[in-house]
Amino acid sequence: MAKSLRKLLVIPTLLAGAGALKILTDYPFNSTFEVGSEFVLEWEMEDRDEGDTFELTMSTYLVTPIFIPAGPTYDFNDSNIVLDNSVNFSDGSYTWVVTPVDDRTGYEFWYRFGFSWSNTYVSPKPFLIDYAA
Repeated sequence: MAKSLRKLLVIPTLLAGAGALKILTDYPFNSTFEVGSEFVLEWEMEDRDEGDTFELTMSTYLVTPIFIPAGPTYDFNDSNIVLDNSVNFSDGSYTWVVTPVDDRTGYEFWYRFGFSWSNTYVSPKPFLIDYAA
């Protein structure tokens, strides 16, 4: 599945001073990745002037938040994990074995990749994780 997702999509950051991180891996909005499969995330970094590494994170949150009337607020029940705290920009790719956070699977939870260095970039497309049908 991962190889079929490796299409060219360029999404530059809009944060000044850190260069442009371009995600080269494309996947349709609302994609579902199968638990245990491999997903290859590819990127290019242009005009980088700070550091050689970045932190790769993943966030997960409810698609439909829980309404808390006492606030009133919406609870997205979000969770963030670090996939790798020192990824080299020059590597150009990262292979992730699709693993749910706290068994958050199915159509209830979105996932997103995050990239952190002196500035932060977050993937604009959320995705889902589920077990094979």
